[in-house]
Amino acid sequence: MLRIMDVASALRRERETAEAQLDLATAKQRLRERLLATAEAGGEKVTPAEVDAAIEHYFAQQHRYADPPGGWKSFWAHLWVMRLGCLSLLVMVGALVLGILALTGAFSSAPKTEPKVLPRQTPPPVEAPKVPGPGTAPPTPVPSPSATDALAVAWAKFERTAAAAASLASDDEARQRVRRESERGAAAYQAADRRRLEAAQVDLDLLVARLDQEYELTIVSRAGEKSGIDRLFDGKLSGYYVFVEALTPDGRALPQSIKNSETGRTETVKVWGEQVSTAVWERIVADKQADGVLDDTIVARKVRGAFAEVMVMLDENGKLMRRGRQITKW
Repeated sequence: MLRIMDVASALRRERETAEAQLDLATAKQRLRERLLATAEAGGEKVTPAEVDAAIEHYFAQQHRYADPPGGWKSFWAHLWVMRLGCLSLLVMVGALVLGILALTGAFSSAPKTEPKVLPRQTPPPVEAPKVPGPGTAPPTPVPSPSATDALAVAWAKFERTAAAAASLASDDEARQRVRRESERGAAAYQAADRRRLEAAQVDLDLLVARLDQEYELTIVSRAGEKSGIDRLFDGKLSGYYVFVEALTPDGRALPQSIKNSETGRTETVKVWGEQVSTAVWERIVADKQADGVLDDTIVARKVRGAFAEVMVMLDENGKLMRRGRQITKW
Protein backbone atom coordinates (compact mmCIF):
# COMPACT_ATOMS: atom_id res chain seq x y z
CA MET A 1 0.00 0.00 0.00
CA LEU A 2 2.84 2.42 0.88
CA ARG A 3 4.55 1.57 -2.41
CA ILE A 4 1.39 2.55 -4.34
CA MET A 5 1.17 5.86 -2.43
CA ASP A 6 4.83 6.63 -3.25
CA VAL A 7 4.20 6.02 -6.95
CA ALA A 8 1.12 8.26 -6.88
CA SER A 9 3.06 11.05 -5.12
CA ALA A 10 5.89 10.82 -7.66
CA LEU A 11 3.41 11.05 -10.56
CA ARG A 12 1.77 14.09 -8.98
CA ARG A 13 5.11 15.87 -8.53
CA GLU A 14 6.09 15.11 -12.12
CA ARG A 15 2.76 16.46 -13.38
CA GLU A 16 3.17 19.68 -11.37
CA THR A 17 6.73 20.10 -12.65
CA ALA A 18 5.58 19.62 -16.26
CA GLU A 19 2.73 22.11 -15.81
CA ALA A 20 5.09 24.68 -14.30
CA GLN A 21 7.58 24.28 -17.14
CA LEU A 22 4.85 24.54 -19.82
CA ASP A 23 3.47 27.75 -18.27
CA LEU A 24 5.42 30.31 -20.31
CA ALA A 25 4.35 33.27 -18.18
CA THR A 26 5.49 31.55 -14.97
CA ALA A 27 8.78 30.55 -16.60
CA LYS A 28 9.40 34.12 -17.71
CA GLN A 29 8.61 35.48 -14.24
CA ARG A 30 10.96 32.98 -12.56
CA LEU A 31 13.72 33.73 -15.07
CA ARG A 32 13.21 37.46 -14.49
CA GLU A 33 13.54 37.05 -10.70
CA ARG A 34 16.67 34.92 -11.02
CA LEU A 35 18.33 37.32 -13.46
CA LEU A 36 17.61 40.33 -11.25
CA ALA A 37 18.96 38.45 -8.23
CA THR A 38 22.09 37.40 -10.15
CA ALA A 39 22.70 40.95 -11.40
CA GLU A 40 22.25 42.36 -7.90
CA ALA A 41 24.63 39.78 -6.42
CA GLY A 42 27.23 40.50 -9.11
CA GLY A 43 26.97 44.27 -8.74
CA GLU A 44 25.68 44.75 -12.29
CA LYS A 45 23.40 47.73 -12.87
CA VAL A 46 20.56 46.10 -14.78
CA THR A 47 17.03 47.48 -14.82
CA PRO A 48 13.86 45.35 -14.85
CA ALA A 49 12.92 46.79 -18.26
CA GLU A 50 16.24 45.66 -19.69
CA VAL A 51 15.72 42.20 -18.17
CA ASP A 52 12.19 42.02 -19.65
CA ALA A 53 13.49 43.03 -23.08
CA ALA A 54 16.27 40.44 -22.91
CA ILE A 55 13.85 37.69 -21.81
CA GLU A 56 11.52 38.47 -24.72
CA HIS A 57 14.49 38.47 -27.09
CA TYR A 58 15.74 35.19 -25.61
CA PHE A 59 12.38 33.38 -25.96
CA ALA A 60 11.93 34.79 -29.46
CA GLN A 61 15.30 33.35 -30.50
CA GLN A 62 15.11 30.22 -28.30
CA HIS A 63 13.86 27.73 -30.90
CA ARG A 64 15.65 29.19 -33.88
CA TYR A 65 18.55 27.23 -35.17
CA ALA A 66 21.40 28.58 -37.23
CA ASP A 67 24.36 26.61 -38.43
CA PRO A 68 27.62 27.57 -36.69
CA PRO A 69 30.22 29.40 -38.78
CA GLY A 70 32.49 27.27 -40.94
CA GLY A 71 35.87 26.20 -39.63
CA TRP A 72 37.81 23.24 -38.35
CA LYS A 73 35.81 23.06 -35.13
CA SER A 74 32.55 22.91 -37.06
CA PHE A 75 34.02 20.36 -39.50
CA TRP A 76 35.16 17.99 -36.75
CA ALA A 77 31.84 18.39 -34.92
CA HIS A 78 29.88 17.44 -38.07
CA LEU A 79 32.27 14.56 -38.72
CA TRP A 80 31.71 13.25 -35.19
CA VAL A 81 27.94 13.40 -35.57
CA MET A 82 28.12 11.47 -38.86
CA ARG A 83 30.73 8.98 -37.60
CA LEU A 84 28.43 5.94 -37.81
CA GLY A 85 27.37 6.74 -41.37
CA CYS A 86 30.99 7.33 -42.44
CA LEU A 87 32.10 4.08 -40.81
CA SER A 88 29.31 2.15 -42.53
CA LEU A 89 30.27 3.71 -45.87
CA LEU A 90 33.93 2.71 -45.39
CA VAL A 91 32.90 -0.85 -44.55
CA MET A 92 30.72 -1.06 -47.66
CA VAL A 93 33.49 0.36 -49.89
CA GLY A 94 36.01 -2.08 -48.38
CA ALA A 95 33.67 -5.02 -48.94
CA LEU A 96 33.08 -3.91 -52.53
CA VAL A 97 36.82 -3.63 -53.21
CA LEU A 98 37.47 -7.05 -51.67
CA GLY A 99 34.68 -8.56 -53.78
CA ILE A 100 36.13 -7.08 -56.97
CA LEU A 101 39.62 -8.35 -56.08
CA ALA A 102 38.24 -11.81 -55.33
CA LEU A 103 36.40 -11.98 -58.65
CA THR A 104 39.47 -10.72 -60.50
CA GLY A 105 41.66 -13.36 -58.85
CA ALA A 106 39.18 -16.15 -59.60
CA PHE A 107 39.24 -15.49 -63.34
CA SER A 108 42.92 -14.71 -63.55
CA SER A 109 45.20 -17.12 -65.42
CA ALA A 110 48.19 -16.42 -63.23
CA PRO A 111 49.64 -19.43 -61.46
CA LYS A 112 48.62 -19.87 -57.90
CA THR A 113 51.22 -19.54 -55.21
CA GLU A 114 51.26 -21.57 -52.11
CA PRO A 115 50.18 -19.56 -49.11
CA LYS A 116 52.83 -18.86 -46.58
CA VAL A 117 52.24 -20.12 -43.10
CA LEU A 118 53.18 -17.45 -40.62
CA PRO A 119 54.32 -18.38 -37.14
CA ARG A 120 51.67 -17.91 -34.51
CA GLN A 121 52.09 -14.72 -32.56
CA THR A 122 51.03 -14.33 -28.98
CA PRO A 123 49.12 -11.13 -28.22
CA PRO A 124 50.92 -8.60 -26.06
CA PRO A 125 49.95 -8.60 -22.41
CA VAL A 126 47.16 -6.16 -21.48
CA GLU A 127 48.27 -3.63 -18.90
CA ALA A 128 45.96 -2.83 -16.06
CA PRO A 129 44.80 0.80 -15.85
CA LYS A 130 47.16 2.88 -13.79
CA VAL A 131 45.71 4.15 -10.55
CA PRO A 132 47.15 7.50 -9.48
CA GLY A 133 49.04 7.25 -6.24
CA PRO A 134 48.79 9.59 -3.28
CA GLY A 135 49.45 13.20 -4.24
CA THR A 136 49.02 12.51 -7.98
CA ALA A 137 46.33 14.51 -9.76
CA PRO A 138 43.72 12.38 -11.57
CA PRO A 139 43.56 12.74 -15.37
CA THR A 140 41.44 15.60 -16.70
CA PRO A 141 38.07 14.25 -17.93
CA VAL A 142 37.41 14.82 -21.62
CA PRO A 143 33.99 16.41 -22.29
CA SER A 144 31.50 14.21 -24.09
CA PRO A 145 30.74 14.99 -27.75
CA SER A 146 27.21 16.14 -26.87
CA ALA A 147 28.54 18.66 -24.34
CA THR A 148 31.10 19.89 -26.87
CA ASP A 149 28.40 20.35 -29.53
CA ALA A 150 26.17 22.33 -27.13
CA LEU A 151 29.10 24.53 -26.11
CA ALA A 152 30.02 25.17 -29.75
CA VAL A 153 26.43 26.14 -30.61
CA ALA A 154 26.20 28.47 -27.59
CA TRP A 155 29.54 30.07 -28.47
CA ALA A 156 28.52 30.57 -32.11
CA LYS A 157 25.34 32.33 -30.96
CA PHE A 158 27.32 34.48 -28.50
CA GLU A 159 29.80 35.46 -31.22
CA ARG A 160 26.98 36.57 -33.52
CA THR A 161 25.37 38.64 -30.76
CA ALA A 162 28.71 40.18 -29.74
CA ALA A 163 29.44 41.14 -33.33
CA ALA A 164 26.00 42.74 -33.65
CA ALA A 165 26.51 44.62 -30.35
CA ALA A 166 29.97 45.85 -31.40
CA SER A 167 28.64 47.17 -34.71
CA LEU A 168 25.69 48.79 -32.90
CA ALA A 169 27.67 50.59 -30.15
CA SER A 170 28.26 54.23 -31.06
CA ASP A 171 29.83 55.83 -27.96
CA ASP A 172 32.62 55.01 -25.51
CA GLU A 173 30.34 53.82 -22.71
CA ALA A 174 28.48 51.48 -25.03
CA ARG A 175 31.72 50.09 -26.51
CA GLN A 176 33.19 49.52 -23.04
CA ARG A 177 30.11 47.62 -21.94
CA VAL A 178 30.14 45.50 -25.10
CA ARG A 179 33.84 44.73 -24.63
CA ARG A 180 33.29 43.76 -20.99
CA GLU A 181 30.43 41.38 -21.84
CA SER A 182 32.41 39.89 -24.75
CA GLU A 183 35.37 39.18 -22.46
CA ARG A 184 33.05 37.48 -19.97
CA GLY A 185 31.67 35.20 -22.66
CA ALA A 186 35.13 34.42 -24.06
CA ALA A 187 36.42 33.49 -20.61
CA ALA A 188 33.44 31.16 -20.07
CA TYR A 189 34.05 29.52 -23.45
CA GLN A 190 37.77 29.03 -22.76
CA ALA A 191 36.82 27.37 -19.46
CA ALA A 192 34.24 25.19 -21.29
CA ASP A 193 31.60 26.51 -18.85
CA ARG A 194 28.34 26.52 -20.79
CA ARG A 195 26.27 27.87 -17.87
CA ARG A 196 28.50 30.93 -17.53
CA LEU A 197 28.43 31.38 -21.30
CA GLU A 198 24.61 31.29 -21.34
CA ALA A 199 24.47 33.81 -18.45
CA ALA A 200 26.79 36.10 -20.40
CA GLN A 201 24.50 35.65 -23.42
CA VAL A 202 21.50 36.89 -21.40
CA ASP A 203 23.41 39.99 -20.22
CA LEU A 204 24.61 40.66 -23.76
CA ASP A 205 21.02 40.37 -25.05
CA LEU A 206 19.96 42.96 -22.46
CA LEU A 207 22.73 45.29 -23.61
CA VAL A 208 21.79 44.88 -27.28
CA ALA A 209 18.14 45.63 -26.47
CA ARG A 210 19.21 48.79 -24.64
CA LEU A 211 21.53 49.95 -27.43
CA ASP A 212 18.85 49.31 -30.05
CA GLN A 213 16.43 51.75 -28.41
CA GLU A 214 15.96 55.22 -29.90
CA TYR A 215 13.69 57.76 -28.24
CA GLU A 216 13.27 61.29 -26.91
CA LEU A 217 12.26 62.21 -23.35
CA THR A 218 9.28 64.39 -24.24
CA ILE A 219 7.14 66.49 -21.91
CA VAL A 220 3.49 65.40 -21.97
CA SER A 221 1.56 68.10 -23.84
CA ARG A 222 -1.80 66.56 -24.65
CA ALA A 223 -5.19 68.14 -24.13
CA GLY A 224 -6.65 67.32 -20.75
CA GLU A 225 -3.35 66.06 -19.27
CA LYS A 226 -0.99 67.83 -16.90
CA SER A 227 2.52 68.64 -18.06
CA GLY A 228 4.01 68.92 -14.59
CA ILE A 229 3.49 69.44 -10.88
CA ASP A 230 4.98 71.31 -7.94
CA ARG A 231 5.31 68.27 -5.69
CA LEU A 232 4.71 68.30 -1.94
CA PHE A 233 6.01 65.28 -0.04
CA ASP A 234 5.72 64.83 3.74
CA GLY A 235 4.46 68.39 4.05
CA LYS A 236 7.51 69.89 2.28
CA LEU A 237 8.20 70.96 -1.29
CA SER A 238 9.83 67.99 -3.01
CA GLY A 239 10.56 69.98 -6.17
CA TYR A 240 9.17 70.99 -9.53
CA TYR A 241 8.65 68.07 -11.92
CA VAL A 242 7.66 67.86 -15.58
CA PHE A 243 5.91 64.71 -16.76
CA VAL A 244 7.86 62.99 -19.54
CA GLU A 245 7.66 59.85 -21.65
CA ALA A 246 10.18 58.05 -23.88
CA LEU A 247 8.74 58.42 -27.40
CA THR A 248 10.17 56.49 -30.35
CA PRO A 249 10.33 58.08 -33.83
CA ASP A 250 7.00 56.42 -34.66
CA GLY A 251 5.33 57.84 -31.53
CA ARG A 252 5.34 54.76 -29.29
CA ALA A 253 5.97 55.27 -25.55
CA LEU A 254 8.63 52.85 -24.31
CA PRO A 255 8.39 51.62 -20.70
CA GLN A 256 11.40 52.59 -18.61
CA SER A 257 12.71 51.46 -15.22
CA ILE A 258 12.68 54.58 -13.01
CA LYS A 259 13.83 54.85 -9.40
CA ASN A 260 11.40 56.96 -7.37
CA SER A 261 13.56 59.37 -5.37
CA GLU A 262 10.86 59.72 -2.72
CA THR A 263 10.38 56.00 -2.00
CA GLY A 264 13.65 54.51 -3.24
CA ARG A 265 11.77 51.85 -5.24
CA THR A 266 12.38 51.17 -8.93
CA GLU A 267 9.26 50.85 -11.06
CA THR A 268 8.62 50.24 -14.76
CA VAL A 269 6.43 53.07 -16.06
CA LYS A 270 5.66 54.90 -19.29
CA VAL A 271 5.17 58.37 -17.74
CA TRP A 272 7.21 59.76 -14.86
CA GLY A 273 8.32 63.09 -13.40
CA GLU A 274 11.71 64.69 -14.14
CA GLN A 275 12.86 67.37 -11.71
CA VAL A 276 13.64 70.84 -13.15
CA SER A 277 14.86 74.08 -11.60
CA THR A 278 12.50 76.86 -10.54
CA ALA A 279 13.46 79.04 -13.51
CA VAL A 280 12.90 76.22 -16.01
CA TRP A 281 9.58 75.41 -14.33
CA GLU A 282 8.37 79.00 -14.60
CA ARG A 283 9.46 79.12 -18.25
CA ILE A 284 7.47 75.95 -19.03
CA VAL A 285 4.40 77.24 -17.14
CA ALA A 286 4.49 80.52 -19.06
CA ASP A 287 4.84 78.64 -22.36
CA LYS A 288 1.83 76.42 -21.53
CA GLN A 289 -0.33 79.32 -20.37
CA ALA A 290 0.39 81.36 -23.51
CA ASP A 291 -1.58 79.19 -25.93
CA GLY A 292 -2.16 75.91 -24.11
CA VAL A 293 0.57 74.14 -26.10
CA LEU A 294 4.23 73.63 -25.17
CA ASP A 295 6.79 74.59 -27.78
CA ASP A 296 9.92 73.31 -26.01
CA THR A 297 9.06 69.71 -25.10
CA ILE A 298 12.28 67.70 -25.62
CA VAL A 299 14.18 67.14 -22.35
CA ALA A 300 16.74 64.52 -23.44
CA ARG A 301 17.50 62.29 -26.42
CA LYS A 302 18.64 58.65 -26.67
CA VAL A 303 20.10 57.74 -30.07
CA ARG A 304 20.39 54.20 -31.38
CA GLY A 305 23.75 52.72 -30.41
CA ALA A 306 24.25 54.92 -27.34
CA PHE A 307 23.77 53.56 -23.85
CA ALA A 308 22.45 56.65 -22.02
CA GLU A 309 20.34 59.69 -22.80
CA VAL A 310 21.86 63.11 -23.52
CA MET A 311 20.18 66.22 -22.11
CA VAL A 312 19.09 68.74 -24.76
CA MET A 313 16.89 71.16 -22.79
CA LEU A 314 18.64 74.39 -21.71
CA ASP A 315 18.55 75.87 -18.22
CA GLU A 316 18.10 79.53 -17.23
CA ASN A 317 21.76 80.21 -18.10
CA GLY A 318 21.50 78.85 -21.64
CA LYS A 319 23.48 75.73 -20.77
CA LEU A 320 22.40 72.09 -20.99
CA MET A 321 20.17 71.30 -18.05
CA ARG A 322 21.54 68.82 -15.51
CA ARG A 323 19.33 65.85 -14.82
CA GLY A 324 17.74 65.84 -11.38
CA ARG A 325 15.57 63.43 -9.46
CA GLN A 326 12.62 61.35 -10.72
CA ILE A 327 9.25 60.40 -9.28
CA THR A 328 6.78 57.76 -10.46
CA LYS A 329 3.71 58.71 -8.39
CA TRP A 330 2.16 62.07 -7.53
